[in-house]
Amino acid sequence: MYARVFLALLVLAGAAGAGEYRDSTGFSLRVPDGWRVIPDRRTGRIEISGTGGEQAAIWPVFVRQRLDARSAPAVLRKLAPAGVGWREPQAAAAAALRIRGRAGGREHLAILTWASSSKGNAVFLYTASAPQTLYARTAATFAGIFASFRVAASNPALALRWVRWRDPRENAFSIEVPEGWKTQGGLFRFASVDTRGAWETVSPDGAIRVAGGDPELPTFTEPNQMLMMAGFREGSWYSPGYGVRMMVRRYLPGALFSREYAAARGAPGCADVRIAETRERPDAVAALNAIYAQQMGGLGVSIALAAGESAFTCRGPAGPMNGYYFAGTQRVQSAGMPGGIWNAEYLCGFLASPDKTALAQAVMHHILGSIQINPQWAAMQQNITASTSRIVSRTSAEISNITASTYWNRQRVMDEIDRRRSNAILGVVDVVDPVTGRELKVENGSNYYWIDQRGTIAGTDTDTRPNLDFRELIARP
Repeated sequence: MYARVFLALLVLAGAAGAGEYRDSTGFSLRVPDGWRVIPDRRTGRIEISGTGGEQAAIWPVFVRQRLDARSAPAVLRKLAPAGVGWREPQAAAAAALRIRGRAGGREHLAILTWASSSKGNAVFLYTASAPQTLYARTAATFAGIFASFRVAASNPALALRWVRWRDPRENAFSIEVPEGWKTQGGLFRFASVDTRGAWETVSPDGAIRVAGGDPELPTFTEPNQMLMMAGFREGSWYSPGYGVRMMVRRYLPGALFSREYAAARGAPGCADVRIAETRERPDAVAALNAIYAQQMGGLGVSIALAAGESAFTCRGPAGPMNGYYFAGTQRVQSAGMPGGIWNAEYLCGFLASPDKTALAQAVMHHILGSIQINPQWAAMQQNITASTSRIVSRTSAEISNITASTYWNRQRVMDEIDRRRSNAILGVVDVVDPVTGRELKVENGSNYYWIDQRGTIAGTDTDTRPNLDFRELIARP
């Protein structure tokens, strides 16, 4: 029961495949095994390092000046690493330049790409370097990394203000929740060694519910011959002592548990729950099991974790709702003991109206990345060791990076692809009126779009408004 205290305070809500890195700030890329990705949350710069001295970086920059074939080379030289003997920049595409150089026995490459908008230019600088003896065979690797780089849609949770909510029961943990949302939960103590953490936060309009853990979920013990001989059959309750009560139940892997939980308890107040997708998450299992293996090895305890997730829809009091639940069920066996015990060690999800689904997922992700365990409480808690605290810290960091590929997020991406494809076919572009918030479709072909008080829309090639009655519309990407 080492990590039982932290039941469901952590969750895996999406993950990357082998060699794929997904970051909580909203980007993903693929790197070879053993390579490190170190993002700088303050500047947005992403550092990548290989196993043989290879180095790369991706740096998003906003440039207000207008970029074209004449001005871009100067910007590239200014942003490229200093101290390198750079050659002349070369055009790589309509809005891309590359430059090569050499310094200190290393080959260097810098690539500048940009996309213009009415406010300026969104610029990405890609740099790569490697020892001269490695560069030729590493160039394809660098190209693959840069080609795999993806930036997710803007995070709708960025507009929220966050406050830290502390467990009111034992001050065992704290999380960041949106200001003004109703939050409840805490650490529920059923026995000295049976503690269950849970939390729930609900938006002021009731359209979003995000939750982690469930204090009503007990620890389960698998049926075995000894229990059956003593009269404890599946569905009955068994106590090993110390005030702990376990339910006798066959083990359920994470995917099946998430499906069952979503249908039975994941949609309070909803009717007609329909599972849209259930899938296993072996990628999540690999990440956490590696941590457990390092921290729990040699203790005579075998831990097996199976993860899965389910997306669902249901009918709420105010209309249709979308939902999601992740479950990581952990099975623990002690050397020489029959059967094992298991529990839903990781459990988290959300329920939201269709128009708030992206926000619900973003809020869930932010909360997961904000979890903090109170070290004073951990030190006082019997049977909670320093190794457990390290496990929680490391799994929290691991989990906060794996939150981009849920069913609803993939649906949102597909909707965005459909929008752009439709606009390309129709020859239109989406713009937003910053005053009213209204989104409009206008004929493509201009660099700037304007609207006056009567609703007349005009397009221009320069940033000069047609007259004082017009205000600028913001073009969506």
